[in-house]
Amino acid sequence: MDPVSNPLANLLDKIRGLSVWIEITTEDCTYYYGPFSTEAEAEQLKGHYIADLKAEGSEKIQVLVKKMRQPESLTVARTRTGARS
Repeated sequence: MDPVSNPLANLLDKIRGLSVWIEITTEDCTYYYGPFSTEAEAEQLKGHYIADLKAEGSEKIQVLVKKMRQPESLTVARTRTGARS
């Protein structure tokens, strides 16, 4: 059974503090969008976030949909050396 559609797996994820998030990395920042109830929901909505970033002039966009704990910050800026700040 797919873990996303398995109610027991969903309950365990909630207990462990895991949710589905969209992580979008551009040349300047990493953005986190969520939490979402399912990976399917995140997949369906990620195009809207990508379109917004493209409209703002972002290029080199990489997208991941993943289960994770809530990030400390929803926007992580990069320094000139490429390190996260």
